[in-house]
Amino acid sequence: MKKTTLFLSLLLALPLLNAQTLDELEVIRRGNKQYEQAEKIRSEAMELQAKGGEVNARLANEKMKEAAKLYQSAEINFRKAMATTKNYDKANYNLANALYRQEKYEDAAESYKYIAEQKEVDRKLRAKSYHNYGNAMLKQEKYKESIDAYKNALKLNPNDQETKYNLEYARKKLIQQQQQQQQDNQKDNKDNKDDQQQQQQQQQQQQQKEQEKRTAEERQKEQDEKRQLDALQQNERQTQQKVHEQQMKQSPASKQEKNW
Repeated sequence: MKKTTLFLSLLLALPLLNAQTLDELEVIRRGNKQYEQAEKIRSEAMELQAKGGEVNARLANEKMKEAAKLYQSAEINFRKAMATTKNYDKANYNLANALYRQEKYEDAAESYKYIAEQKEVDRKLRAKSYHNYGNAMLKQEKYKESIDAYKNALKLNPNDQETKYNLEYARKKLIQQQQQQQQDNQKDNKDNKDDQQQQQQQQQQQQQKEQEKRTAEERQKEQDEKRQLDALQQNERQTQQKVHEQQMKQSPASKQEKNW
């Protein structure tokens, strides 16, 4: 992030249009002091983290918490500084920095963008605001927006090497993001295709089971009908046999002639 604190001397050098009340200047001064102190403590914490070790990690964590409280206090004072003069550029810029350090990237980006787009604001401050706006968008993985922000910063300050570096980094991250999205889409398409194939297989299996069930029912029905038909035919044969036997009993004996 670009050098963040704007000292009181810069505030006093502003045109009369942006003149502040004494109370507002006082809270800006207080906010600047808290921010500078927080930056110093944060730097010490990062040095401890770089050294490694459990003790250093614990001390670094404590310092980070201390710095976070100071950033929050600075934020409060910078907001107070704009109680009368809304969106005062220097105070708004410092507020954005305090928000950024608290990882409130969305709120920080809003303030940076507002300052950057004000044509009447100092050219250098607009360039820094575009740069930090790009950083805030980069933190949110909004790489297309960060690229645009860095390009705008370079239009105002073409020789800024840090912005050039961040621009190339954002471009690489955008390519990686697009590749990842493409892979995710391919995976989703493959998963959807696999799901469809699985559903089709399940439907085919279900249809096959239903067909087999119908076939078995039809076969059973045919067997039942055949048994019933066989039983009827058997009954009919038995009935005819009985009738025939009855008729034979009732018929007179036939006369037999003898051959002498």
